[in-house]
Amino acid sequence: MAAVVQPSRRTVLRTTAAAGAATALPLSTLFWSQAAVAATSGPEQIHLQYGRRPEQEMTVSWATAGSVKRPRVRIGNARGDFGYTVQAETRTYVDGLNQVETYTHHARLLGLRPDTSYVYEVSHDGATPVRGTFRTAPGKARAAFRFTSFGDLGAGDPTWSKSSINGVTAVHQVEQFAPLFHLLNGDLAYANNNQYLQPQCWDAFMNNMAYSAANRPWMTALGNHEAEAGNGALGYASYLARFELPDNGTRDYAGNWYSFQVGSVLVISVDGNDIVVEDDASIDPVTGQSVYNHGYSQGAQVRWLEQTLSRARHGKDVDWIVVTMHQFAMSSSASSHGGDIGIREQLLPLFDRYSVDLVLAGHDHDYERTHPVRGTDPGTLLRPAVVDDDLREIDTSKGTVHMILGGGGTASHDDVFLGSTDSSGIPEATVRTQRLTFKADPDATERATWSAVRDPNTAYPYGLAVFDVDPGTRPGGRTTITVSYFHTPTATAAVPFPAPVLFDRFTLHRNRSDSWSDDRHGLVAAGANS
Repeated sequence: MAAVVQPSRRTVLRTTAAAGAATALPLSTLFWSQAAVAATSGPEQIHLQYGRRPEQEMTVSWATAGSVKRPRVRIGNARGDFGYTVQAETRTYVDGLNQVETYTHHARLLGLRPDTSYVYEVSHDGATPVRGTFRTAPGKARAAFRFTSFGDLGAGDPTWSKSSINGVTAVHQVEQFAPLFHLLNGDLAYANNNQYLQPQCWDAFMNNMAYSAANRPWMTALGNHEAEAGNGALGYASYLARFELPDNGTRDYAGNWYSFQVGSVLVISVDGNDIVVEDDASIDPVTGQSVYNHGYSQGAQVRWLEQTLSRARHGKDVDWIVVTMHQFAMSSSASSHGGDIGIREQLLPLFDRYSVDLVLAGHDHDYERTHPVRGTDPGTLLRPAVVDDDLREIDTSKGTVHMILGGGGTASHDDVFLGSTDSSGIPEATVRTQRLTFKADPDATERATWSAVRDPNTAYPYGLAVFDVDPGTRPGGRTTITVSYFHTPTATAAVPFPAPVLFDRFTLHRNRSDSWSDDRHGLVAAGANS
């Protein structure tokens, strides 16, 4: 009989060459009592990712304690009738700081039916199969569906640096809202803050994430904490070994950025580390140098992004464009990393030109959303210009709404915001215009005219956003996304799963692309202001 996917807290114990490194991994006793075991014989850390065509492709990924024979996935229908087996590709990496080898496996399921529920079993020779379920996307046919998002999650166990038990709470809340897929906007495990136990921290993170990610795709973006000392030129070896993401057509940067389409929504994941001027990644303990990836693709990512946006906005099957990335162009947090001039220079003109609807970020551990913005205010540091101040009904053909959703579950949070320095009531914000020293404060300020809604309630420092897509009923007619942000108090042993509380709700709208209007996307206005 197959085991059922559940919130496992098993973490693989492995030897390490690092002096002073722990030989047993810490586990929180707040939610579970299962002790760590010396070697887990079965699959663990099971998670799903979309392939290039989410209506037909799904990748099942997992890890094992060591090398195994014939890792595979059996696929069946909702009744449990299994039709065929797919062999998995095994991928490994050796952590550069403690020499631990990690074994991951990825099985690509192809030829699936759109909008269909499936059962799958993960196994290898000698292992008890582990069973899970998923539902494919509706395809490019317009359909109603829900997705969720947050960034900055952590391992879910406070014995790991930068992690809190709200990382467990957050994963359970995703399941509570039951989205078709979840967007994780960078800063996943914070393994680089646990340098000599980086793989083990990842194991804890992945096992926690599996409670939800084994049932629905978790689509990730790279954050600064995914750049790890010792793990390749960009520090991405662990991330790329664990996630099998849609192909972006490049030879050298597969998995770093990508796109996928569900219904009439195109989601684009951007690697902000390539764009931002900020230096905020790992410090190599041997060389003392930070992992600084600014400009590593030599423009390849931006060229790909423009081609992807242009293709979407000149077709008839994409209504909505949602960008998920870690860093941001704007923030008025008092402890902000700063709105990054690299994003303002390289990405905002493209978002304007191709009428991007939503940009979802993390990085600051709080909640803030902007008014719809397009173009820039003259005489400023490329400050995005507000095009409308309606807080509830927003036409995104006129401007892009940016959201910071950095309250996934990390131990630190930034829910204190800057105030106004004059009688206008407009808050201040910081801007980063140069690299500066590692972790240095931003070097410039501006008036945050673009700031619309902030969550300063320190009693509710965590949260997630829920997006409900309504495709509308007629060609060229109105389509909407209702956005609901729920914030959450700090979890405790007595109340491990506090109920999420609605804090902010608004509706985005635009006209569908399946008409022949000259300006069905707002491109005429976008081009005029870009």
